[in-house]
Amino acid sequence: MQDCYEIKKTDELVKHLKSNGRTDPYEDFDYQLQTNYAWVYELKNGQVVLIGNSFRHGGLLFRDKECFNGIVKADKFPIENPDKSLYDFEIDRIKTIHKRIDFYRNHLNTVLKFDFQELTREAAQAYIKKVVGRTIKKLTTDTDLVALIAIFGEIMRREINGKWVLEKWYGTFNPYFMPKILNPKNKIIPINDSVLISIKWKVTFIDTILNNTEGVLSLKETRKYHECVVLTD
Repeated sequence: MQDCYEIKKTDELVKHLKSNGRTDPYEDFDYQLQTNYAWVYELKNGQVVLIGNSFRHGGLLFRDKECFNGIVKADKFPIENPDKSLYDFEIDRIKTIHKRIDFYRNHLNTVLKFDFQELTREAAQAYIKKVVGRTIKKLTTDTDLVALIAIFGEIMRREINGKWVLEKWYGTFNPYFMPKILNPKNKIIPINDSVLISIKWKVTFIDTILNNTEGVLSLKETRKYHECVVLTD
């Protein structure tokens, strides 16, 4: 191994496991990670094998536990999530979404041919109408959608004096973050879902999104299931 790991297909890893005494890899595993639920096998020769939870998307062969533990601690496996979502593609900007509002406003202005300099409900209305139209024509990108979430979320945040919060989820291998709004009552508003559902069903009435500020679960309750990061300046 040039690095301390190799990316391999599932059948290759299963074959390697069988040659090292694991005759039934579907049953004879050591444990599952509590983050992405990947299957982990610690072999007698010191190697560690990790296979994605569905057994369909390959995995990794690690030279030793030290290598494996280091990557687990970093929370970033050197293999991409299959079927990447908009949250995967925009992960770096989403991590600092509260500082990327101008970027996303400028992005939508450029793509949609507007010139809004301020975040207003009027701007949000124009943006979502245009994005819905482009979605029908299959022109909408993941960046467009995250930009719309950022714009609607920031307008809501300012109106209710809330905060951005990132809810951490896991794909087959690696984490991604869903940007949401935390209201003053410490309840999480899934602004991301509201925007994406509106786009899916071609709903352009912005009050449906921006007036829904009660929130669902509390931050405390949500943290029982997902790590949450409240973004502050």
